[in-house]
Amino acid sequence: MSLGNLPSPVAATYPFSGVNESFILHSGNLSASGGGTPVIVDGTVRWDWLPTPRISFAFSTDDPDTNAWNLDGNIEVTIPDDEPLMSSATEADVDPEEMTAGAISVDGRLDTTKRGTASDIRRVVFQVPNVPQVHGQWIRGSGHSWNGRWSLEAGDWQFIIDERHDRLSVKAELRRTGGYAFTHAGEFSRRDGAAMPEEEVSNALHFLRCVLSFSFGRAISPLLVSGYDSSGVLTWLDWRIFHVEPWQPASQVVDETRLEDLELLFSGFGNLWSDEFTRDLLSNSVSYYLECNAMNPLHLAMSAGQAGLELLAYERLVEEQKALTPKQHRSEKAHDNITALLASYGVSDVLPPVLGKLDKAAQSASPPCTTGPEIITRMRNGVIHPSRKKPKYSTDEWLEAWELVSSYLILSILGRISFNGYYRDPVNPDKHAGAVTKVPWAP
Repeated sequence: MSLGNLPSPVAATYPFSGVNESFILHSGNLSASGGGTPVIVDGTVRWDWLPTPRISFAFSTDDPDTNAWNLDGNIEVTIPDDEPLMSSATEADVDPEEMTAGAISVDGRLDTTKRGTASDIRRVVFQVPNVPQVHGQWIRGSGHSWNGRWSLEAGDWQFIIDERHDRLSVKAELRRTGGYAFTHAGEFSRRDGAAMPEEEVSNALHFLRCVLSFSFGRAISPLLVSGYDSSGVLTWLDWRIFHVEPWQPASQVVDETRLEDLELLFSGFGNLWSDEFTRDLLSNSVSYYLECNAMNPLHLAMSAGQAGLELLAYERLVEEQKALTPKQHRSEKAHDNITALLASYGVSDVLPPVLGKLDKAAQSASPPCTTGPEIITRMRNGVIHPSRKKPKYSTDEWLEAWELVSSYLILSILGRISFNGYYRDPVNPDKHAGAVTKVPWAP
């Protein structure tokens, strides 16, 4: 495909803003009440990033019905149903002097999270903040081309996620200041083109939160969700805000050079997502992984990783393989169950030679620990069941234990979804792009 024939990027419903930069979602009539009959006021609804992502409103009015309002109390604000879903106003169109010309001026957080009707949603558009770069397919827009497209499939859904054209300057600013910025826009639909009920849309968004967060090692969520009908008309908005972490370095599973591994992750999670039990298992496992990957403090992060391994070990050994009864599982030592979990995927329980400090701690334990799961369980038990007689461990030993438990947890999740590609191993001291490891069970 020549550069002139490259596809255009997904058109985000809202324009991309700068790092930590607020922007207007709606300008026009608002229904406001401080108790009693609501009044119609002229105001704005804004997207604010700081101190945490939120949707806020602001208006001023001299309506006499507002004289009885308790301005220190809760002012309820909604957008009337007859207001257009999209506002044509921009930041420059809103005159700050007009906004403060009334007898009272009020601002606060908007509780309304959905607008419009979701009866015929065929295509859903969303924006995603703080996503690292993964080299993808080429697209063209804003006068130049870049390799920022991910075309992904999962279950009945197909996804396109595109990196914004000014991605390099935005990422540089995020690294410098921290905070938030929308880095990607995306869309999804059913592969058969059928309408998606609101419940299915919510399920697909939950899927995106789970897979993207696991892939990149921190809480990531699609936001500013828009639903389009079979005629391509915007009919529904979902402004709910789920947890998203500010930009920060994080150990990630997918390497920036390996789009094919992201494709495998989407496919692997998607193959299991329709089963509610397995969906909950994967969601909870990823939550434990994110707690572990936060690293602060190390000993609690490692304990979260251990909990994730115990969750997966029970499901694998008792529910899936039926190798143990629940009673037998309870009678086994935790580290033996984790060893059995790892063995079921062909993962060795031998301490990697690169973890020299952890190996020394294992050998000096009383009695000595002979496997990786045993030493991390011993260290974790010292946190969960403290004793003056138990040994203390250095920061370096905790760091290596965290690397090992993170590696085990990543491999256990990848094994559960039958992933056969490459991943970034926390145990690997090479942190450069392209330093990946193939899962041990892959052909």
